[in-house]
Amino acid sequence: MPINRRHRRELIFGMAAVLAAGSMKLSLDRTDIPCNCLVSLLLMAVYLMWLFSSRRRFQQRGIRSILTASAVLMMLWDFVKAVRYEFIPPSSMLGRQIWYCYFLPMIMLPLLLLMAASYIGRTDSYELPRKWLIAFLPASAVAAGIVTNDKHQLAFRFDLGRPESSTGYSYGPLFYSAMGILLLCVAGILFMALRNCTRSQFSRSFLLPAVITALGGVYLVSYKNTGSPQPFQRMYEFSDFTCLFFMCFWESLVITHILPSNTDHEEFFRASSINAGLADSGFDIRIHGENSLRPAKEQLTAAVENEVVSDGRLLKVYPVTGGYFYWLEDITELQKLNMRLEETRSYLEEEHVMLDTAQKLEESRRRTAEQNELYDSISERLSPEFESLSRLLDELPADEEGFREGMKRAAIDGVFIKRCSNLLLLSGSSGSIDSGELGLSISESLGYLELSDIWGQADIPKGRELPGETVLFMYELFSAAVKGALGDIHAVMVTLRLDDGIDFRTEIDCECQPVPEEFFTRAASLSGKLDTVNEDGSTFVIFTAKEAALQ
Repeated sequence: MPINRRHRRELIFGMAAVLAAGSMKLSLDRTDIPCNCLVSLLLMAVYLMWLFSSRRRFQQRGIRSILTASAVLMMLWDFVKAVRYEFIPPSSMLGRQIWYCYFLPMIMLPLLLLMAASYIGRTDSYELPRKWLIAFLPASAVAAGIVTNDKHQLAFRFDLGRPESSTGYSYGPLFYSAMGILLLCVAGILFMALRNCTRSQFSRSFLLPAVITALGGVYLVSYKNTGSPQPFQRMYEFSDFTCLFFMCFWESLVITHILPSNTDHEEFFRASSINAGLADSGFDIRIHGENSLRPAKEQLTAAVENEVVSDGRLLKVYPVTGGYFYWLEDITELQKLNMRLEETRSYLEEEHVMLDTAQKLEESRRRTAEQNELYDSISERLSPEFESLSRLLDELPADEEGFREGMKRAAIDGVFIKRCSNLLLLSGSSGSIDSGELGLSISESLGYLELSDIWGQADIPKGRELPGETVLFMYELFSAAVKGALGDIHAVMVTLRLDDGIDFRTEIDCECQPVPEEFFTRAASLSGKLDTVNEDGSTFVIFTAKEAALQ
């Protein structure tokens, strides 16, 4: 028979366990020695082995799930039988309920195997139609009716009409319905197996399933022979024989190849054109395609960690149960394409370096031009101040007191030039200046005014971005107001408020007109207003602008 060694061992173990269970049941059945638990354990081991064997051998996910559920029902049926015979008195209510539950696997198991038989002759991608679920409705109704038999006695009619009585019983319509479902499912399984069986398969392979079916029919016909039961009737209960019948019939379909299973694929693998193979844990190649290359053991070992490229082929290794699967890919065209891409990459890198260098040179030239233009504009704007400072230094008096006063005035003009230059640079780089820079500029100018015994104080907030031209104007306005009254003042107070706009005030302690007319025009060009107010011996120079001037 076309079965592999592992499957042969499973069959031998299963048959030995079944014969041992039957022999034990036959020899101890009419003695006082309890044997049902041991028999159930042997049969349950057979069902469990068949469960794992089926999951290993069948490809379709649907058939694996159905056979798994079938094996679980077999074990449940065996468990219910052992509990009923060994642990629960049959005349008790619990024993009677367990007896009713005995029929649930008898109804559902044939239906599940009928659904599994629908996969015979189908492809691996076949999915069972959902309309099959309708078949569970009558089966569930019959099972529910048997479980609730105490209420209606449609499955078993007790002689005295009372379930708790120990007298006999007769069968009702629900019992015959359950047996009908069993027979219909067996007939359906036979039909589906024959439907997908060719004429040559029928003449050559269907003999084994037919023999098993005949044995099942003999057991069913003789089942009512309770007067002098035959030895095979005493060896296996109805539930045991039913489970063994289904399992043997299913295995006969596999052995005769009416139902293909996932075994003996080595020859198929060797005859294929796949450039791959299987190696054991020692990297010795066991199976490979006839036309595939055989990589060296050292290459396989190295490919476990990283892919190996040799002679235009890429070797990959993936660990599997018991060894490694390897395959080779022809990458000669890919290598040629990579070489062309590498050449293109080198060319583009050279072009990128050249363009990047040219861009940096152009950026440097542009920054230099902008800086030169900015320096020229600063020099042009502060040219009158430079000339005034130069004349002042050239005309310093010879006497010590006059020289000292001239240097004090030169220091005031120098710090103004310095701070104006700084504000012009900041304005040229970003277009706006922080109000804190105005405060620093005015504070430094006030520091130099203290050399001439002029005391000042500034209250200017930080952290507000203001237009650069507006900041320059306010500093120049402060400087012009101080210089215009330099000989008459002794104190200066500067404040800036930015609540609803700009409110810049310079207070000097003398009454004069210290601001040139040009500042009034510049204030208007900045969307603001400039006022000078004389009050109580002091002069207030006030520049105000609306909130829009802050933008």
